[in-house]
Amino acid sequence: MKRHSKKSVGTPIGCRIVEVLFDQYLSRMRWALWPFYMTVMLWAGCSRMIWLCRNEYIKRKFASCGKGVRIYGRFQITGSNRLSLGNNVHINENAFIRAEGGLEIGDNTHIARNIVIYTMNHNYKGNCLPYDQQLEYRPVRIGKNVWIGINVTIIPGVTIGDGAVIGMGCVVSKDVPPLSIVGMKHQIRLKERDRVHYLELEKARCYGGMCGYRMHS
Repeated sequence: MKRHSKKSVGTPIGCRIVEVLFDQYLSRMRWALWPFYMTVMLWAGCSRMIWLCRNEYIKRKFASCGKGVRIYGRFQITGSNRLSLGNNVHINENAFIRAEGGLEIGDNTHIARNIVIYTMNHNYKGNCLPYDQQLEYRPVRIGKNVWIGINVTIIPGVTIGDGAVIGMGCVVSKDVPPLSIVGMKHQIRLKERDRVHYLELEKARCYGGMCGYRMHS
């Protein structure tokens, strides 16, 4: 029986060129990059203005929208006519909201990026597997003065009380009482790297660069 050993793959020429160009030359010639820098800044500024104008237009479709509401960056919503926002509500970039079941957000509530809110779900008790075409609607209510961290998911039917703080990465699956501070459970240690293997690579200074290919110092 033949043994198949892993072949050592050399670093692609493209990765080597990038390493040499960026690490050895452009780092010493930063002054030559200012036209590129200004172009990127101008493009980023224009893109941001486009998104802000788009979001101002989207706000007109809400059931109600208070003063001082700010929606930053990318914002995806369905059922916008079922969304009600209070005053001074801030929703950061990359929000995804399904508001068909009804969504209320109170005054002075600030929401970090990557929020996901669902007010509806498929019917898994219907006539098809894993679910049928019918939808179940359950409103979500978020009180006033609530602070919601990054990467939070809120499931249908949940109520978050006034003044609550929701820690980053939470899946809010049940009601949160007013003034509560909720977060994830303590982190769990799954396993450990092979310590001998790690120290050998560290001693040999074997570090992965672009796409994991070995970086040449």
